[in-house]
Amino acid sequence: MKLIVCGAGVIGANLAEYLSEDGHEVNLIEHRQKAATKAAEKLDVKVITGSAADPSILEEAGVADADMVVAVTNADISNLAICSLAAAYGAKKRIARVRDASLNAVLEKFGMDYFHVDGIINPDMVAAQAIAKVMMAPGSREVADFADGKILLRAFDILEDSPLCDMMLSDLSDKDFPWPFLIIAICRDGDVVMPRGDNTVLAGDRIYVLLPEPSLAEFLTFVNPGVRLPRKVIIYGATDTGENLAKGLAGTIGEIILLEESRALAEKFAGKLKSVTVIHGRPSEADILRECGVEAADAFVAVSGNDHLNLVSAVLAKRLGAKTTVITTNEPDYVSIVGALDIDVVINPRLLATDLILRLVRGGRISTVATLPELKAEVLELIPEPGSPVTRKPLRNLKLPRGSIIGAIRRGDEVILASGDTHVMEGEQVIVFCREDVVPQFEKLFSRKRIL
Repeated sequence: MKLIVCGAGVIGANLAEYLSEDGHEVNLIEHRQKAATKAAEKLDVKVITGSAADPSILEEAGVADADMVVAVTNADISNLAICSLAAAYGAKKRIARVRDASLNAVLEKFGMDYFHVDGIINPDMVAAQAIAKVMMAPGSREVADFADGKILLRAFDILEDSPLCDMMLSDLSDKDFPWPFLIIAICRDGDVVMPRGDNTVLAGDRIYVLLPEPSLAEFLTFVNPGVRLPRKVIIYGATDTGENLAKGLAGTIGEIILLEESRALAEKFAGKLKSVTVIHGRPSEADILRECGVEAADAFVAVSGNDHLNLVSAVLAKRLGAKTTVITTNEPDYVSIVGALDIDVVINPRLLATDLILRLVRGGRISTVATLPELKAEVLELIPEPGSPVTRKPLRNLKLPRGSIIGAIRRGDEVILASGDTHVMEGEQVIVFCREDVVPQFEKLFSRKRIL
C-alpha cells in the first residue's frame, strides 16, 4: 500500500516506522524542519518538509495515488482540512486525529462523511478507556479487548503469595478451573518465555493471559486472592483524559476525587460531574494528597499534561498509601524506569492511538491490534479468508512462525481457548500472539492469496 502520514510527532513517527517495517510505501510530511530531519535520519521512509495542508506538498507526496492518508498533526482543524484535501485529490481512505471534544461532537452529529473522513482517533478517549479497564481488573498491568469484548487480554505480575506461583502450566487444566484462561506469554527478567506444559510460573514473572470475558472476575480472585474492586480513586489532572475517565467511572466507583493545580481548570471542572469531588492543589505536596485521603485510595491516577509531575505525584501517592498507581506518559523512556519507582501501570496514549491506526491501515484480515513494547510483540485479532492456509489443518499441523501462538477463537457466541486439536474456520475471530517481525507471515496464513 501507498500511505501518507502527516505529522512526525510520536504517533506519526511510530506509525511510519511500523508501516515501513510492514513493507508499505510510506511518505511522511512534517512542517518542522528539526522534526523532519530527525525522522529522516531515524526512519526508512521518504520525509517531505512542509505543511500537509498545502496542496503542493500533498501533490509531492503523491496524494492522488495514496491508498490512505493519516493526519496526526497537533492541530485538529488541520487534520480535518488535510483529509478533505486528500479526498478531493482522490486518496482512497483518510484518518484524522481529533482530540477536541466539541469537534468530536460535531463529527458525531453530522457524520464523518461530511468531512471526508473514514476514521477518527482520539488519544485522550482511548487512554481513559484503557485506564477504566485497569480499574475494573485490579492487579492487571496491561489490558486489551478482542472479539467485540468477548476475549480479554490481561497481564499480571506474579507475587510470592499468588496461587499461580510455582505451578506448572500442565497443571492448569480446564477440569481444575471451570473459568477458562490461557497463558500466552511470560515475561521473565526481560526475556519472553513461550509457554509449554513443563514451564513453571515463578514469583516476579509477568504473565499475559487470554480469557473469555465471564472468566475475568474468578481469575482476578485466583491470581490475587486479596483483590477487590476499587472504592476510592483519585485522578490528578483536569485534562480531557481525566474528564473522560471520571465520566467512565462515575456510578461504578463510590468515591472519585479530581485533583487539579490550576484554579481555573479546577473551577471549570467542578460543575461538570456531581459525583466527583474537585480539589485545587499541587499533587507533589504531601499535605494536599493527605487532604484528598490518599492513604485510603485504592488507586491514584495521574493524567495531567506534564509527564514529570505525573511520575513524581504517583511515586509520592504510593509512599503515602495509595494501593495502585497509574500514570499516562508520552515518553517511551519512562516505561523502562517505572518498575524501579513502584508505579503499577503506565498508559501511553500515543501508543494506543498507533495501535488503532494500525488496525485501520491493515484492515481486512486484522481487526484489532495490541502492541506490547516490553515483549517486542503484538497481539492481533485476525479473520481467516475462505481457503486460507490456517483453515486447512488443525493447529498442531500448522507451521507457525517461531515465537508465536494462536491463543483463542470466537466461534459464533462461543469462545474457544486454542489447543493443538483446534481447527480454525473461515470468518472466525482468531487471537494471535507474535513477534512484531512476523506479522506479515500471519497475514499470509490468513489470506487465500499471496499478499504483494
